[in-house]
Amino acid sequence: MISITIDRSQCKKDGMCAIVCPERIFVQREKLTIPEVMHEEDCIACGHCVAICPGDAICHSEVPSTGIRTIRVEEMPTTEQLIWLLKTRRSIRAFRDKPLARETIERIIDGARFAPSGHNSQSTEYLVVQDRAVLNQVSAMVVEYLRFETRRFTNPLFRTLALLANRELAESGLREIPKFKRVTHLFESGADPILYSAPVLLAFHARRTIGYADVNAQLALQNASLVAHSLGIGNFFAGWVVSPCRAPMARKWNLRIPSLIGIPPGNELHGALALGYPLPRFRNMIEREPPQIKWV
Repeated sequence: MISITIDRSQCKKDGMCAIVCPERIFVQREKLTIPEVMHEEDCIACGHCVAICPGDAICHSEVPSTGIRTIRVEEMPTTEQLIWLLKTRRSIRAFRDKPLARETIERIIDGARFAPSGHNSQSTEYLVVQDRAVLNQVSAMVVEYLRFETRRFTNPLFRTLALLANRELAESGLREIPKFKRVTHLFESGADPILYSAPVLLAFHARRTIGYADVNAQLALQNASLVAHSLGIGNFFAGWVVSPCRAPMARKWNLRIPSLIGIPPGNELHGALALGYPLPRFRNMIEREPPQIKWV
């Protein structure tokens, strides 16, 4: 049961808590009066009220004092620094044969957990795979999945049924078959076109019953990617690892990778980030295409 109280002796009566609360737990009926706390059961424990209060007058059972830090504006990166971090991040697929320290991985996850989440669910959970044997099994299983897709899409009966069921989706799958064959050939030749021998795979997963869990995980993954970049850790979104989890009309494949790496049965894998010390370091930032913007 959430408990929220206001210390009347410390309240500045500015009503900031009422302005920022997304669930309207705080109500200020008149200006320069102490707000009332209403319907605490609807609180999502986002902490906005505690973060905004200039008098530190709010006591929230879900926001202990040990978890509150004063924002030091002077330590915030400038816009130019932040934009430069964003522009210089690149997907790295060549790694040194050197393990990442546990503290480094934990720091990356620490940045990931501060990503926004729908209804403040903080739904994303993290699983770190460092065992080389398991990482090799992940790559091998993905390639096995690509062989499976190649076989069924080259089967005339399946192709016909797939086109009838969802032509757009089926045609999209057919266009991927040449790529599946290339990746399979590379793997059979001794390369690792799935994880590129990265020493760490960071999996982002969540319970199936949580709304927007996939979006929450992607936001957390982006945070993790940027923190890793700032630490000099190379990374790339391991999309091949997630692909079997989303395979239409192939539920057994949806569960194989999560089961292999130890995702709980009630959870879904929504993202995966390969991490490691980069073998080469890029010297230049390459400009992107201009954004397509429509103003309404």
